[in-house]
Amino acid sequence: MSLGAEYDVAGKTGTSDKVVGGRYSKTKVLTSFSAVLPADQPRYMLLIMLDEPRALPETRGFTTSGWNAVPVGGAVVARIAPLLGIEPRMDLPTADRLILASMKESR
Repeated sequence: MSLGAEYDVAGKTGTSDKVVGGRYSKTKVLTSFSAVLPADQPRYMLLIMLDEPRALPETRGFTTSGWNAVPVGGAVVARIAPLLGIEPRMDLPTADRLILASMKESR
């Protein structure tokens, strides 16, 4: 996965309904994004958790992790990677190429 200024990051999203008063809420969620970087030789782990993110126009009305925790993670990676001595990778394939490659392999 490519985030920020083309850093090689492996990550996993998570969105869960929040428990309120002993029951799962239909409107409140917790979102997370866990990442390791660089993906090919992991040295660092990042965890972003957002409690009750709001649906906004820039998230197209969604509250799931991919629309809020991942962009925050990308901004954090872009800020801290240079401080950690991790160089951007301009040779990374774009997401659409990765999707096409994975489709070819699964056939």
